[in-house]
Amino acid sequence: MADLIITNVDIVDPVDGVRRGDIVVEHGRIIDIALAKSGIRAERTIDGTGLHAFPGVIDPHTHIGFAGNFVGDLQSETRSAAKGGVTTLLSFHRHYASADPEPYDVDELATYIEDNAAIDVGLHFGMLTREQVRHLPDYIDAGVSSFKFYLAYRGADAKTVGMVNEIDDGAIYEAFQHIGRRPHAVAGIHAENTDIVADYMAKVRPEGDDLAAWSAARPVISEMEGVSRMAFFARLTGAALYIVHIGSPEVIDFAAEQRAHVKISLETCPHYLTHTTETEVGNLAKINPPIRDLAAQNGVWKRLFDGVIDTIGTDHCAVHSSTKSGSMWDASAGFSGMATLLPVLISEGHHRRGLSLEAIARLTSTNSARLFNLPTKGRLAAGSDADIALVNLDEEWVVDPAQLDSASDFSIYQGQTLTGRPVVTVARGDVVMVDGEVTAAPGRGHFLRR
Repeated sequence: MADLIITNVDIVDPVDGVRRGDIVVEHGRIIDIALAKSGIRAERTIDGTGLHAFPGVIDPHTHIGFAGNFVGDLQSETRSAAKGGVTTLLSFHRHYASADPEPYDVDELATYIEDNAAIDVGLHFGMLTREQVRHLPDYIDAGVSSFKFYLAYRGADAKTVGMVNEIDDGAIYEAFQHIGRRPHAVAGIHAENTDIVADYMAKVRPEGDDLAAWSAARPVISEMEGVSRMAFFARLTGAALYIVHIGSPEVIDFAAEQRAHVKISLETCPHYLTHTTETEVGNLAKINPPIRDLAAQNGVWKRLFDGVIDTIGTDHCAVHSSTKSGSMWDASAGFSGMATLLPVLISEGHHRRGLSLEAIARLTSTNSARLFNLPTKGRLAAGSDADIALVNLDEEWVVDPAQLDSASDFSIYQGQTLTGRPVVTVARGDVVMVDGEVTAAPGRGHFLRR
């Protein structure tokens, strides 16, 4: 007898399309995708009639511990993730507010994760010092194979996010040499040239105090220069690149052109698809790189439909609204987003613009599993982890931050009506969320060594 069967459900697969069937689960894995109404018996049966089964969402871009509480975030943000059908997250981990960022201890971090997380968690490491770069091969051997390089956040800009960033281009090139020699290693790039940003910031700040001014102060050219420089290093070293949080079509096009010479993958975020500099939420939507204008938003959507973009990550940070008050220039950057990632794509992408369900599965799960060496995740197929988001495509609901279980007290979607909502989340065979109630206890999640 199987542990779990989900019957008569429409299964979304990026390769095979949408087909109706039964998903049979045993010992945390999918053991069969059977014909609908197969009659297979299980300890627990979920009737999937009228629902769509997506591969559990893999959010490749989160910041657990951004506000300084790593353990607290592991508990609250993984619960919030489960509400949105997220079964795996990858967090950009770095030492926060430290004057002397020491090398990372993978085993210590793994213990924190496995004691506190409700879903599976993997890590990217922020490379902030040469000492950390020297340890990069050790991190890969210990199970952390992706790294982030902040071309922004040097000098005074680093202090705005509580970061000490001692990395220069020489250290980045050294790191790329290590990464290029390892088959699954990836260099994640925050591609804003810090000198260009500083120059524009000084010019623009006296002229405005809104999202449009923030966008002007961190211009697209700063991102394009960063992509160009990192692509050149990658071409020389063979390092694979992952350009994070791109919100401008010009940057997407320029980065895609580099594919002729280097292995480069591109990520965008939901907020670039749904918000513009005219958004009414104002400071709450401050982010780096900034949200751009409507023309940019439409351009990002087009490239999403054209298949140029590989993944969608949230850039999730559990910040409090109190840090967003006052001037745009003094407000903190960042916001939460895991609980709304899949609903937003279904509502704004599928229902409003006709984005296929298969494309959503690819962008939110399958491609991240491939890029970040998670071979048992990203598809609903025999042998895969039983990571499943059961979604009612037609359920309308109003986003209420109080119901999202995040440590953040706001959402940039608050008060907005979305169509489409996860109603059951299954993580490695465990039912962790039903009808908005998270049933998973802290500590059931695994640390993903990859």
